[in-house]
Amino acid sequence: MSYERNSITRDVELPPIVGLLSNESEKTIEILTVGAIKKHRKLLDRAERLFQDVRANERKDEGEPDKAYLAYLDATIEMHAQMSALTTLLGILGRTPKV
Repeated sequence: MSYERNSITRDVELPPIVGLLSNESEKTIEILTVGAIKKHRKLLDRAERLFQDVRANERKDEGEPDKAYLAYLDATIEMHAQMSALTTLLGILGRTPKV
């Protein structure tokens, strides 16, 4: 079964995750994928809330970056990094599970 999964994931961004999960059952991967979807939703919500805290002029300021803006950027980077892992899991699983 690992051969089938790996053939589906040729365009996956994170090969180390593919290798780590190559011998795991579909059920294990589904559980991990559902957890990653839930985590992504929380991270997205957090980034959106932080974005609302940042005023437009603070994003354009040439001086010292505002702490709220830096928090928003940090949350967005974390959300996108986790999205790469989620995309990999979805590729390995080969479908989007019900959440």
